[in-house]
Amino acid sequence: PLPPQLPSLGEYDDRSPEVISQHLQWSRAANISLWVASWWGPGRREDTALLQHILPHEELGEMRIALFYETTGRIPGFDDLDNVASDVAYMAARYFDHPNYLRIDGRPVLFVYLTRVLSRNGRLAEVVALMRSAATKAGYDLYIVGDEVFGRPPSDSSALVLLDGVTNYDVYGSMGSKGYAGQQAVDTYYETQAGWQALANAAGTAFIPATTPGFNDKGVRDGHQAVSRRLTQTSEPGTLFCAMLQQAVTYTESATGNMLLVTSWNEWHEDTQIEPVAESASTTLDDSDGGTYYSEGLEYEGYGERYLDILREETTK
Repeated sequence: PLPPQLPSLGEYDDRSPEVISQHLQWSRAANISLWVASWWGPGRREDTALLQHILPHEELGEMRIALFYETTGRIPGFDDLDNVASDVAYMAARYFDHPNYLRIDGRPVLFVYLTRVLSRNGRLAEVVALMRSAATKAGYDLYIVGDEVFGRPPSDSSALVLLDGVTNYDVYGSMGSKGYAGQQAVDTYYETQAGWQALANAAGTAFIPATTPGFNDKGVRDGHQAVSRRLTQTSEPGTLFCAMLQQAVTYTESATGNMLLVTSWNEWHEDTQIEPVAESASTTLDDSDGGTYYSEGLEYEGYGERYLDILREETTK
């Protein structure tokens, strides 16, 4: 297929011990010490993969694992809260006491997707209360990181006070760039992040900076113009990721262990992945009838371990 973007491992089973082993090796080489794993509910594929294959893996070592609560699946319409308390009780019984589960100040950490929609709908306080209550009943003081950061910071911090930490999962949407982002867009994005950090810290809430290598979801949906992995048309591949990391590292906080998040390890369908790709030359062509429907005329390469190398270089300073 074009552009050539198959994983180095080929099409793989993410439950395979050999695949998990390779992902762990790559992660360690790139200074990745935490996997924040998508969680869609008890007994779902992701839940089973974590409980039966990743957490028991003999090479897990010091790797930390945390759950990313997928609100779009667990809180239908961002309004139906029936699952929340039982979901957290389930997590508490199966994850929170695992030695590899992420803790901050001894508290198990739960990342929650799109809290910004819950706060906009006036439901965040209730969701947080349900989560904290369920965790407390199980003997845990839950540390909640909300996906609250998006666009410009709000005029008040009422939502931030409810959360222990905040971050920005959809870096692409928040940045608002199309095509080649350019240095100015990166600078503006992190200036805005500084505003969020100041507001969060004033509310007693931690701030976790985020980065992404690029974006293209044309393979699964229309309506979002792609962002190249090159900072400018004449830049080298990977320069957007470099530029973002160079600023993101300056916003890390000791309270979170200097945590920095990357969107993403392997969200292939949005082209945010940094997982290694089988090496091949760059091309603007794709398999669509017109030859550039998916690439939008941007160059894509089989980049090998480029993004792991960049991450290691920019976080070893």
